[in-house]
Amino acid sequence: MKRVMGLVSCMVVTSLSAGSAQVLQPWSEPAIKSISLDALRPAFEGGGTSTLTTVDQLSFRWPVGAMVLTAELPFVNAKVDGAPSGALLIGNPFLGASTAPTASFIGDFGVRIPIVSASTPERGFAQAVGVLADFMDLEAYGEDLLSIRATAGYRYRAPSHLGMRVALRPTLVKPVGSSSGADSELFLDYGVQGGYETARASFGITFTGRALLTEPGSIGERTVHDLALGGSMTFGQFRPGVLVRVPLESDIGDLLKYSVGLKLEVVF
Repeated sequence: MKRVMGLVSCMVVTSLSAGSAQVLQPWSEPAIKSISLDALRPAFEGGGTSTLTTVDQLSFRWPVGAMVLTAELPFVNAKVDGAPSGALLIGNPFLGASTAPTASFIGDFGVRIPIVSASTPERGFAQAVGVLADFMDLEAYGEDLLSIRATAGYRYRAPSHLGMRVALRPTLVKPVGSSSGADSELFLDYGVQGGYETARASFGITFTGRALLTEPGSIGERTVHDLALGGSMTFGQFRPGVLVRVPLESDIGDLLKYSVGLKLEVVF
């Protein structure tokens, strides 16, 4: 991941001077029919962003037959600390379908549609914040990037309410438009999650990683990992959640200390 992390670092430095779904999450899985809002607040080394700088995602899920249709819209609200104004960057939306969360098999398939436009220095800064804070899903914030992903995994729930999930997700990222001459890249996301789950609450810890498969270099240069701890509660139709994510690579850790996330899901 050396090349990718170099790109991230370059984007951050350039944006400051101009003035990263995770494959698995530690909280409970989304309901079959719901709408949710996730907000991730990154804490960067040395600060540099306003208090309200967040990396967000609006998600919608609706059952059709045995599958669940999924739509995700990422967006970033970011401002350089002390700057007179910031920017709202709309990310590349995801459209796909997944298996129901009640099944033992975890599966999804979908496409991110390239609509990102970082046409101003403020939007460029917001893009850099999104790529770095959500580095496991950096294609959600890149310009002229069409991505296709598919997930396969397994979930197990014991009668004691202990649960485990493992998953793999290859993602093909293809440059389009003004970047169509660049090479496509193939990533492999992977993760394992363990926790305690009841109808009322869910708490867990997740280890996730991403490997760049289409570039030379050692494993350490082509992979990044993070650790997340979090949980959620259920209050009727409302399911709030919280998590803390920490990058495990020093290249990213030198820029991003940790991120705190909040989630609110409304079940229909």
